[in-house]
Amino acid sequence: MGLFDFDLVQRPDVRASTDFVARRKPCPDFENYQSRFKQVQKDLKEGNRSIIDFKLGNLIEGAYYLHNGVLFYLEKINITKNDHYRPDGTRVRTDGRTRCIFENGTESNMLKRSVEKLLYANGNAITEKNETSIEQFNQNFSGITDDDKESGFIYILKSKSDKPEIKDIKHLYKIGFSTTTVEDRIKKAAQEPTYLMAEVRIIMTYKCFNMNTHKLELLLHNFFGNSCLNVDVFDNLGNRHTPREWFIAPLDIIEEVVQLIISGEIVGYWYDGGREEIIVR
Repeated sequence: MGLFDFDLVQRPDVRASTDFVARRKPCPDFENYQSRFKQVQKDLKEGNRSIIDFKLGNLIEGAYYLHNGVLFYLEKINITKNDHYRPDGTRVRTDGRTRCIFENGTESNMLKRSVEKLLYANGNAITEKNETSIEQFNQNFSGITDDDKESGFIYILKSKSDKPEIKDIKHLYKIGFSTTTVEDRIKKAAQEPTYLMAEVRIIMTYKCFNMNTHKLELLLHNFFGNSCLNVDVFDNLGNRHTPREWFIAPLDIIEEVVQLIISGEIVGYWYDGGREEIIVR
């Protein structure tokens, strides 16, 4: 084997994934969590929760996640390092030990940033239960005043992909959110799995206030149901991703949905993909 032959050297994410499993130990108080896992599985089955892509920075206490198909609960993050710069200019990012309780009765205390990297590479987040998210969403959007802060833009995009499995889908649009201008956000679309590794065309943008992207994703998935695009996309490193912000619906429906989101009225409707109609609940 040559000096620069690395076939037998594991990538950092592979080593971390192995470490994630190796560090697990039996959870001594698992009986306190078992019924919660059953409820989450029930919520997922009944559509009261959704599985969405994990995004860096979205690791929060009290939330549920999936890694390699295994459900786990992030109970605690004990921060021991805050984001700062050393005298030599090196950045030290926020980190600390977590307590992750797994559905199989084990637990892990991996570092926060390690858990984030694993979920980003091969994991998902589980949304909050509908009733909780809808209540918080309405609180964020009702009664906007001069004291409220502009938080970004909701956007509608069309893919320029030349791949038949994407190009041939009629009425395929992405609804997303950006804290920066949409033009800046999509500059590297061709290198990002969330944009299907292809350039995109901006259809419409809307200025928003007090936006919570986690709630936005939940409401969109609950609204469109089976009209969400289900396709695997591989990045330049060969990692698999399943973008969840692409929906199959006519543009006029998409535009109406965005207006319902902004007004907060979306919670009273759902989308019938077969009839291509918005239906009152």
